[in-house]
Amino acid sequence: MQDRKLIETLNEFQQEYALLIEQKMVEKKVNASGALSESVALPKISLLGQVYNMQVTMLDYWKQVDGGRGPTTGGGDGAVRRNLEKWLSYQSVQAKIGGQSGRTATKSSGEGWSATRIKQAAFFMARKIHQRGTKAKPFLSEAAAEMRPKLVPAITKAVKQDIIYTIDEIEKALKK
Repeated sequence: MQDRKLIETLNEFQQEYALLIEQKMVEKKVNASGALSESVALPKISLLGQVYNMQVTMLDYWKQVDGGRGPTTGGGDGAVRRNLEKWLSYQSVQAKIGGQSGRTATKSSGEGWSATRIKQAAFFMARKIHQRGTKAKPFLSEAAAEMRPKLVPAITKAVKQDIIYTIDEIEKALKK
C-alpha cells in the first residue's frame, strides 16, 4: 500500500507540533538562554515495520521544565549546580537575571560574569532548587494535549485516501 498521504499528513503535524511547542515555550517563559528552543529538532518520519515514528526531539532537561521537580531527598550529585553553571555562562541569561549585585552582562558588550560569580550564583540557585523544587511549566504536555484531538481524524482521512489510491492502482493493473 502506498502511504504517501499518511506520511504527508504526519510531516504536517510534526511541523505544526514543533511550532506549537515553541509558542508554549514563549507563553510559559521557559527559554531564558534560547538553548531549549534551539534544540527542538524534527527527525525524518520513519517506518518501523508497520509503525510510523513521528517525533520532536530537544534537550533532556525539558522534562524538569515541563513537569517541575520536587525537593531533593537524600542529597544531590552536583548535576544541578553544574548545569546551572553552564546555563549562567550564557550572556543572554546573565543579561536577563543580572544587575542585582554588580555588573550586568549585555549581549553586545562581550562582558560577562566572572567565574566566581557564576559558581556562587549556581550554588545558591541549586540549594534553593534542592530545598524547594521547581514549579512545572507544562509547555510540551499542553502542546501535546492540543494536538492529539486533531491528529486521529487527520490520520484516518489520510489512510482512507491512501487505501482508495491503492485500490485504484490495483484496478488499473488488473485492466491491463
